[in-house]
Amino acid sequence: CVLMVAIYALGGISGANFNPAVSVTLGISKTMGGPGLDWATVGIYSAVQSVAGVAAALSYAALFGESFNLAPAKGFNGFHAGLCELLYTFMLCFVVLNVAAAKKNVQEKNQYYGLAIGFVI
Repeated sequence: CVLMVAIYALGGISGANFNPAVSVTLGISKTMGGPGLDWATVGIYSAVQSVAGVAAALSYAALFGESFNLAPAKGFNGFHAGLCELLYTFMLCFVVLNVAAAKKNVQEKNQYYGLAIGFVI
């Protein structure tokens, strides 16, 4: 729900792509002739998104006075976690391309993209 609100609030400013994988996907889309981002913008967005992720982690640690390690649950390993990340990232990028960056949807100015992307997360 928070992501959906952020997408609608910031979509007109930056395109509301908060994930470097989505930025790279939009760069690939533009290269293939579709709507998207040029590679200079992809580089800037990806760098800022990565720095923002580190800043968020440091803010959490400062706010709560502790940090935690992210690791796979008991019975799973790094391969399993990586496979899940790959599949969910693919699903996110697929939905972004189909609801926010598809030529038809850009021309028709659809308004359901934030809802669809929010539901993926």
